[in-house]
Amino acid sequence: MTFSKTIKKIGIVTLAASVLLTGCGNKANVAATVNGEDIPLERYEREYKVQAQQAVAQYGADFLKQEAQDGSKKTMGELMRENTLENLISLEVIKQDAKKNKITVSDEEVNKELDNMKKMYGGEEQFKKVLEANKMGMDELKEYISTNLLMRKYQEKMLKDLEPKEDEMKAYYEKHKDEFKTVEASHILVETEKEAKAIKKELDGGADFAKLAKEKSKDTQSAKNGGSLGSFGSGQMVKEFDEKVFSMKPGEISDPVKTQFGYHIIKLDKINDSFEASKDAVKEAMIKERFKEHNDKLRKKAKVKRYVDTAKDIPVTVEQAEAQKGADSGKNKGNNGKAKAEAKAENSKNNSK
Repeated sequence: MTFSKTIKKIGIVTLAASVLLTGCGNKANVAATVNGEDIPLERYEREYKVQAQQAVAQYGADFLKQEAQDGSKKTMGELMRENTLENLISLEVIKQDAKKNKITVSDEEVNKELDNMKKMYGGEEQFKKVLEANKMGMDELKEYISTNLLMRKYQEKMLKDLEPKEDEMKAYYEKHKDEFKTVEASHILVETEKEAKAIKKELDGGADFAKLAKEKSKDTQSAKNGGSLGSFGSGQMVKEFDEKVFSMKPGEISDPVKTQFGYHIIKLDKINDSFEASKDAVKEAMIKERFKEHNDKLRKKAKVKRYVDTAKDIPVTVEQAEAQKGADSGKNKGNNGKAKAEAKAENSKNNSK
């Protein structure tokens, strides 16, 4: 289960109206220009349709007409269109910077990636269905692949250029300690408070936590591991669970904690709050922060003109959404084993979120 708001699930961000309206005008068949380079209107519409089709297939035909939960009074569809345009602008800005840094992609690299995609979707026939569902030609697809490979190379270069030094990471960690603190915990989930209190009484009497979790917990995935939820940071679990577990001491077992899932008995196994334990997370956070600052500078310098009205609807039918869903199933089959493994790993945490 996941309880993030729907708007977060599809990655929508609300953009300031002043930004969206800057440079608006009229230019046939062009959504926007970045330093004089056109972003075709057709590409903007297709990018939006792909995202919208996925949303409709998952959340229903009326999803795009629903009011967003961010207070903007806009529909989900309008926010998705705004986000689509801004993402395309950011992409073009980065592409131009990549070229300035002499980062290129060869035809051989594109063809190799194309072959990998065909295999991933289950072969030539299934792959053709994907292209048909997205109304995309081979030349256009190759352009997309080339762009993705260019972005990958660009990010690899940025990772090297922006990688922090050891002393920088230590200083950053000291300023953001609470953000990197993680815990390892276990839980027993039951439906009623009466059950939870009875289990707590057994634990207070010396019963083995892992054994009781395997026997009585409704969270079947974590129960297999003695109730273990693994390691997680603040904010990853549902509020009541999160507040309790981060107030506990190692080895402590809580009284019943009520959440929307039922009643939890929580055992705090370990607190990870050292620099060494958080080093990888600190490095990742610093690189993300630096990469964002780098991109923000590029965006600020770029001369951007927007010509499309993102308030204008782009029709998406349920039939198109189902076609997209069906085409994606080929990809899902190719990755089925991996997906199952990842689902098992996530399920235990999600049952407490």
